[in-house]
Amino acid sequence: MTYLPFRVMNTKDGVLTVMKVRALEKKNIQKRTRAAAYCRVSTEHDEQEDSLENQIRHYEDGIKANPTYELVEVYYDFGISGFKEKRPGFQRMMEDARKGKMDLIITKSISRFARNTSTVLDATRELKALGVGVFFELQGINTLSSEGELMMTIYAAFAQAESESIREGAKMVYRHKYEAGIPVQYLERSFGYRKDSEGNYEIEETEAGWIRKIYYMIADGYTPAAVKRFLNDNGILSVNGVRWNDNMVIRLVENEIYKGDYIMHKHFVNEERKLVRNMGQADSWYVEHDHVPIVSKRLWQKAQDALAERRKYLAGGKKRSDFPYENNLFCAHCGHRLRLRKYGNNRMSWGCSGMKDYSINFCKGVNVPDSVVREWNPEKPIYIYEKSREKGIPEHGFYSESYWKRDHRKKEYTPEIPEIEYYHRWLRCAICGGKLTRHINRSSGKEWWICSTSKHNGISVCPGVRVPDSVVRKWLPITEPIYIRRNGDGEEGYSYSCKAEGGNP
Repeated sequence: MTYLPFRVMNTKDGVLTVMKVRALEKKNIQKRTRAAAYCRVSTEHDEQEDSLENQIRHYEDGIKANPTYELVEVYYDFGISGFKEKRPGFQRMMEDARKGKMDLIITKSISRFARNTSTVLDATRELKALGVGVFFELQGINTLSSEGELMMTIYAAFAQAESESIREGAKMVYRHKYEAGIPVQYLERSFGYRKDSEGNYEIEETEAGWIRKIYYMIADGYTPAAVKRFLNDNGILSVNGVRWNDNMVIRLVENEIYKGDYIMHKHFVNEERKLVRNMGQADSWYVEHDHVPIVSKRLWQKAQDALAERRKYLAGGKKRSDFPYENNLFCAHCGHRLRLRKYGNNRMSWGCSGMKDYSINFCKGVNVPDSVVREWNPEKPIYIYEKSREKGIPEHGFYSESYWKRDHRKKEYTPEIPEIEYYHRWLRCAICGGKLTRHINRSSGKEWWICSTSKHNGISVCPGVRVPDSVVRKWLPITEPIYIRRNGDGEEGYSYSCKAEGGNP
């Protein structure tokens, strides 16, 4: 505080008054900009991983070295295309921006931010409305400037066009190879084949023996589940080194490469940059006698016919009205209702709700194809059981309700719920301040504490918090209200404070 170097003379009622006038000095306090950064690489190669680490280090060091900046976080995505909107790092950055955690985002270029023009514009406009600017280093554009959006739109359009041109060029190369009859093969990625020293494909005899066994079993009526169990019991791993499942067995049996043929362009990348199966959306080429087969065409076809017959056996209706017997189906083991299960290829079955809801320890369950139940068409309640599993195919039978109830009663589930301890009264949600209520998973017995506001009123009112009881116990003793939030993944991602995020105690 200082005094001005002069006096003010004031006369009132003939009396001269001398006053000192004080002027307050304004302190020049500059608020630091909360700056974040975003970087991305589109492939998972080692050199790309090194590039990503260098980018992260560059932004961390650069922001920390600037006295006008305060580092928030460096967000990143690894091995994800810029055309995809569902990028974990990008989405987390947007969420943090909506929570008001930053003022500026720095990124290398528009193409690193996103390859799709609409994604760039939608994201930057939302950020601008939140008061968050995006600075693109290569183009020298700040979206908060008056000309920023115009220049950004132009650059983004060029970046997308360039990417599309490169993509179309790559597709054209493959298309010319297809049309010229030049196979584009990747048989070395398939179980049963490998490349020799000269780059030619040859049969891997050990794996080929198992492939022939698979085809013979399927053609002989074994289910894919039975074949899967046979392979896993013998310690046979897939080409990717993992245990087999039903779908892996089906895909192997349906693959034409094992009879010596090859389909070019069986899959393609769609407009959303997703690899999808070609179901006629694009041209494909079928090449016969392309390489040495592992199974004969006759055996291959017998296996296909067996799979088709299996699908017919498992097929069911499509609408609720197709199942007039729905309320008449019960499990003969526990007495609980059977619930409709829908799979791909129009497969439907009825499974025990007792096993589904309370685990296999409660009931071993029953699973009967809808086609079997449809033949019975029960008009009164029936209790279904399985007879045997020859070749992996269970045979089903049923009892009438009166017969089953002579010697059985519906099994009741009585979970062992531990007594709630004293600390439950102190648990709060850090977002809304609401109490946390206990939830117990019926099958696993695991305990969770969840926000009561979110549970009763929905996530539109409060996104809520959901914390395992095992995490809460690590904070004991708890003798006053604590406000819990989730910071990230895993048990270490939870924290608490004595106040909610809104500042209410």
